Amino acid sequence: MSSIALRPPLFLSLEGLDGSGKTTQIDRVVDLCERHNPRGVVVTREPGGTEVGERIRHILLEHASLHAQTELLLIFAARIQHVKAVIAPALAVGKTVVCDRYLDATYAYQGYGRGLEISLIDALTHLFDIPLPDITLYFDVPVAVALARRAGRTADRIEAEGGEFFERVRQGYHKRAQDEPKRFLVIPAAASLAAVGTAVEAALAGRL
Repeated sequence: MSSIALRPPLFLSLEGLDGSGKTTQIDRVVDLCERHNPRGVVVTREPGGTEVGERIRHILLEHASLHAQTELLLIFAARIQHVKAVIAPALAVGKTVVCDRYLDATYAYQGYGRGLEISLIDALTHLFDIPLPDITLYFDVPVAVALARRAGRTADRIEAEGGEFFERVRQGYHKRAQDEPKRFLVIPAAASLAAVGTAVEAALAGRL
């Protein structure tokens, strides 16, 4: 692997559709961060990351009859606890935080996918002082590729949505990346595992 001089504290998020390969690549990202931050790396996820957050995650993924606004508020309830109990304390002592999904997923899934007002998500983000990551790695794949990779796997409530929903989610991610090019590192993730890993290293090296 190439040598990358990460400057702690650093907050990285990984984003992408289910089936994009982002979770597969998280170990590579963590390894890079651990090499360059002697204070350590905290690996976490959303929704979840805390005991409360994991209980909310179960509700979000398993209960079929959630209204979109209820879904959004549950996500923010879990996120507030996550930021206050995990993310902010880790950054305060100089640790690197690597989070599997975060705020941009809310814009993509609940904003573009569910059709909720982006201004509502903006307002909740500002109201609760939700911090942005320093770097967001977005693993971009066509919806058809993501769905094919998930074939045969038991789907949760959100994964069970149709292709049109995920096309809107992907459009949401593209809009976020377009609006914040300094923060987003877009990784073409339809390639082989090794090729995607190389792209991750190259993207981080080029940005840092």
